[in-house]
Amino acid sequence: MFYIIGIGLTTKQLSLEAKEAIKKSKEVYIDNYTNILSSGEINELEETIGKEIIQLNRTELEQKQEYLKNDSCLLVIGNPLSATTHYSLLEELKKRDIAYKVIAGISIFNYRGSFGLYEYKFGKTVSIVYPEKNYFPKSFYNLILDNLKINAHTLCLLDIKVLENRFMSAKEACELLEEIDIDKTLENKTCAMLSGMGSINEKIITFDFKDYKKLKEYPKPQSLVICAELNEFEKVSVDEYRN
Repeated sequence: MFYIIGIGLTTKQLSLEAKEAIKKSKEVYIDNYTNILSSGEINELEETIGKEIIQLNRTELEQKQEYLKNDSCLLVIGNPLSATTHYSLLEELKKRDIAYKVIAGISIFNYRGSFGLYEYKFGKTVSIVYPEKNYFPKSFYNLILDNLKINAHTLCLLDIKVLENRFMSAKEACELLEEIDIDKTLENKTCAMLSGMGSINEKIITFDFKDYKKLKEYPKPQSLVICAELNEFEKVSVDEYRN
């Protein structure tokens, strides 16, 4: 059996089911590419589970895949299958005829409406990535507009580059969106910065998009929520998180 285990956003969010699966595993690996912990370090996890954790970079995770074998597990920060990388693992496990089990964990999706938004009013989730030389994707902006057209909120996942120790902030995400938002569709939209969710230092700040430059430095990782039209209950709750 191979386990793909969601460990939550902090070192204290391991479920009993997750601990039992880890205990059964001879080798324990962790995805060190798609996400980072809001609080705690890998060595704290090792102390909790009493086993060494082998960290996998992108190449090891997606290409070599020597870790895909029986009696082993892959720890995923947050919840498994939130990243497309993990879906490809399921296909590879099937090809190798290895039985597997996915164990859910707490993720940013559990916190996206925690400042008063109705969960069922969220539309498609988007990923905002850093532009690179000759590469400036804008599809996430169009998805945000599509959500707004049906009056749906948008959770924006922000780029993480672990090897470069570079983690996009909500402020940086807004800067990229402003550059694309020529018609200023987002200018008066209500937004929220979710910082270090699940940790003792978690912070939620709501603001109007046009005021994003006033955001200060807060713990990483961060996410951005762009709100559609708010009902009366949401308005009251959202305003409680304004600076």
